[in-house]
Amino acid sequence: MKYIVIVKPKKAILDPQGQAIKKVAQNYFKKDIGDIRVGKYFEIETQESQEIVEDLAKKILSNDVIEDYEVIKP
Repeated sequence: MKYIVIVKPKKAILDPQGQAIKKVAQNYFKKDIGDIRVGKYFEIETQESQEIVEDLAKKILSNDVIEDYEVIKP
């Protein structure tokens, strides 16, 4: 089975990389860009249950203090 895990900074956490990309995009296009947040994307192939993938995302792929994660089964 295939799972997708998306990890991104929590809304309350400053995202300097996202802010830098936003600034470059606004300067390049001369348009206001609302917000850009940078995250991580993982594709996981396994025969294990979604519960195992959730545990992997929570304990290894993300830092629960500053990041949120989402597990998607496409």
